[in-house]
Amino acid sequence: MPGCNTTSFLLNGNILIDAGTITTLLSVEEQCNINYIFVTHSHLDHVRDIMFLADNIGYLQRERPLAIYGTPHIIDALRTHLFNGIIWPDFSSLPSPEKPVLKFETIIPGEKVRLGDLDVTAIMVHHVVETVGYAIESKEGSVVFIGDTGPTDEVWDIAGGLKDLKAVFIETSLPDSLKDVADITGHLTPSTLEQELKKLNTRNPDIYLYHMKLQHEKSIQREIALIKDRNIRILHDGQIIRF
Repeated sequence: MPGCNTTSFLLNGNILIDAGTITTLLSVEEQCNINYIFVTHSHLDHVRDIMFLADNIGYLQRERPLAIYGTPHIIDALRTHLFNGIIWPDFSSLPSPEKPVLKFETIIPGEKVRLGDLDVTAIMVHHVVETVGYAIESKEGSVVFIGDTGPTDEVWDIAGGLKDLKAVFIETSLPDSLKDVADITGHLTPSTLEQELKKLNTRNPDIYLYHMKLQHEKSIQREIALIKDRNIRILHDGQIIRF
């Protein structure tokens, strides 16, 4: 909906976690600065604008291709269902296989990828399709981006061991009245979020929420406000956060 775009987090101007919204909000110059996209899962609201970004930068003769990171299953889904020459051109072989617009890179959960002064680690979470969260570590501290998920464990174990954990970005899609639906579809409600945050034990980073179903936004916000002893904030489009 207008003012409530799909999921994308832009880090340091050149790294994306998910790519639901890029080309409708970023200028051409800002789009051209993007070098890496880490995909949490293959659902369209998290990958849609990779197609349009590839088209926009495809004629600029960049020195290096745009790198798309995901688990082997996620990369296979993108190749099979989006960049298949039917839904959208295969920009991993255009304009030529030797100099493509984008390249697909597999990331194995638990293994770190070094990008400059950042380490990125994929962590499996629980959704209806294969989904990962990402831990981002630097000398200044760490943050965790959790993709769509229901109750999960490993990501909290890893988050609890990160040095100087600044923030956790996590979904809360549905109100408690629809907990049964949330459980079936692999999402969180305020009550299940509260239980998940207890897995951080004594650690108390800032919590940033996103991915709310708009027709239930007010109910979710009322229920979130009842969670005690946590610094919880609800994200809005265009928000800039500095760590």
